[in-house]
Amino acid sequence: MGSMISISDDKVFALTNAEFSYVFRVLDEGLLQHVYYGAPIAHAEELASHFRVDRGATSHFQGVPNLNLNDLPQEYPTFGTSDYRRPALHGVNADGNSVFTLKYVRHTVTIDKPDLDGLPSARGGESETLIIYLADPLHGLEVELFYTIYQNYGVLARSSVVRNSGKAPVDLTHIMSSTIDLPPDDYDVLHLHGTWSREFNAERTKLPMGRFEIDSARSTSSAAHNPFLAVMERGATETSGNVFASTLIYSGNFSLSVETGEFEDVRVLAGINPFNFAWHLAPNEAFYTPEALHVFTPYGLRGMSRIWHRFIQNKVSPERFRNIARPTYLNTWEAAYFDIDEAKVLTLADKAKDVGVQMLVLDDGWFEGRRDDTSSLGDWTADMARFPSGIPALAARVRAKGLKFGLWIEPEMVSPNSQLFEDHPDWALQVPERKPSLGRNQLTLDFTRKEVVDNIYDQIEALLACGDIDYVKWDMNRNMTEAGSTALPKGRQLEVPHRYMLGLYGLLRRLMEAYPDVLFETCASGGNRFDLGMLSFMPQGWISDMSDPIGRLAIINGASYLYPLDVMTAYIGPSPSHQNGRISSIKTRYNAGALCAAKGISLNSLDIDTDVDLLRELMRLAANTSGDFIGGEFTRLISDDTQICWQYITRDRRTIYVAYFHILSAPNLPFRRANLADLDPVAAYELQEDGTIYHGDTLMQHGLALPYVTCGQPQAGVRYMDRGDFASHLFVLRRKR
Repeated sequence: MGSMISISDDKVFALTNAEFSYVFRVLDEGLLQHVYYGAPIAHAEELASHFRVDRGATSHFQGVPNLNLNDLPQEYPTFGTSDYRRPALHGVNADGNSVFTLKYVRHTVTIDKPDLDGLPSARGGESETLIIYLADPLHGLEVELFYTIYQNYGVLARSSVVRNSGKAPVDLTHIMSSTIDLPPDDYDVLHLHGTWSREFNAERTKLPMGRFEIDSARSTSSAAHNPFLAVMERGATETSGNVFASTLIYSGNFSLSVETGEFEDVRVLAGINPFNFAWHLAPNEAFYTPEALHVFTPYGLRGMSRIWHRFIQNKVSPERFRNIARPTYLNTWEAAYFDIDEAKVLTLADKAKDVGVQMLVLDDGWFEGRRDDTSSLGDWTADMARFPSGIPALAARVRAKGLKFGLWIEPEMVSPNSQLFEDHPDWALQVPERKPSLGRNQLTLDFTRKEVVDNIYDQIEALLACGDIDYVKWDMNRNMTEAGSTALPKGRQLEVPHRYMLGLYGLLRRLMEAYPDVLFETCASGGNRFDLGMLSFMPQGWISDMSDPIGRLAIINGASYLYPLDVMTAYIGPSPSHQNGRISSIKTRYNAGALCAAKGISLNSLDIDTDVDLLRELMRLAANTSGDFIGGEFTRLISDDTQICWQYITRDRRTIYVAYFHILSAPNLPFRRANLADLDPVAAYELQEDGTIYHGDTLMQHGLALPYVTCGQPQAGVRYMDRGDFASHLFVLRRKR
């Protein structure tokens, strides 16, 4: 592997692979000037430096003529010396002011990707990392900027470390992972917003003057704004146009902002939310920021998603479960809710075995006193009145039926009505003299405290030690309020949300190392903490509590801009839906999640018996094809108010799935086709339902005829969908040898 990082004698740094180039230089004044980010270029030395002109009514940095930092593209800007845009670093120094000047000291290049001191980050391998060392000698502040470029991925990973080598503390109030300054252009911005059961709504809007920001102050990445945004040229489509996209490997309070300055330059900042944040950095201490990931592509939103998906599959998602088929399952939640006991679990296990799923998951309601959501979180032992054999013995009985066994837990929370809270009321996050706010009748445990994390680890370990628990659904059902800790001094209370995340990540790391074969799934009232921080530890996540298939289509479609379907789970829930009351067919309920890696059902015994034959057929299909939906390539083909069409090519590129959904019926509709993508143009593909042969170029250029929806008399030679609303069809094509 040739070096992807070149450094000229006059300190022009160029990071280049087959997908992009990223270039910056050291100015004579020691500042880092951003030069270029875009399609790969071979001669970084030919790139012009930023012009220095007298713009009038501007300030000149430290008296240097025409060096105006307010229009200078920078790598890691500070505030107070002529740049009035939002900085990457801000804080209060020993003199009581907020002025820092970071200048270049030295650099190193390594093939080892540095760890981030307890924070999750993308794996290295076939990569190089450039480390730039900056310093403000006046206050003994040192900053290291990490830039990692990969041989085979169009992703740039960035993070920063701030060290206090001075004699006095520095109070950080704003410390970002990365800055990227883009040149003036006519940009749009795409982001994903939502709420419970309506996550991942994709919204595209013109980038305004001023600052556009998405963030979270909830101490979760949140369903309100997922930590992702894309800045793109105005005419960009799914298949063409420059796109610059950013995300974070972090699960707490974040900020992603795009600021258009007075000279129409565009600054993208990514990192911990500066609102309600402070960090007291004592001498000889260091602060590590979460890792930011950036993508550039000239191939539109589809090209962007392809880069994200491959990278997450291979460099973020846990290696242990890479390319491992997920088991199908029956979850007890919408089958019984809290009204669950040992006998019902065993009955549902028999139902699961009968319809052909591979795992029984015992959801909420199994632990001491848990009859509803008002009690018992924190007491992770079986309710002996309803589970007299205990969880390990129940797990063994389920496994003796030939099934895997899974268990739901919510270990970060505590109920005021619990033994744990009675014994340790100071173990919940709280502030003095304030009545705590409740979310789902529960409080958040103080994971800034080692003794709290150790207690929860010991309780979970006592369950997993039996060796018969194959899967854990890790839930988290409230945002953080009264985010204070009785274990920290007054001056460090604003550190609580980030310290909490470090405690959580440490707990997850211990559990994954102790039980590497247990399949963990992240959940937070659905998609309230669906991010790359959690997905670094857990190979899959419950993307939304919306189990109605039509409600779920837009959620999956929006999430797919960043996340591969490898990390998503889906099940056939009840109809009418318990979330929106919609009635839909079992076929459409299955097809909505057909391309997700993990699939199952959450139905009661009566519902299972009513449709047992169809459920057997669908669960057999899910089990037989589960390996197809790991490591493959997902494509959005059509997405509008009336229809959605997706494509999935398996990892070996021999099978193509096309899922088509017709949402609302209408008379005299047009005939529609879907132009498939990225097939071998000379290869022949057989449509499994009728044996028709198509060649790749035909499917890509002319398209695949989609089923017709009509209330009229069916005609010979026409492929029809089910009549009425919410119809769906799943095509399967296999490449001929």
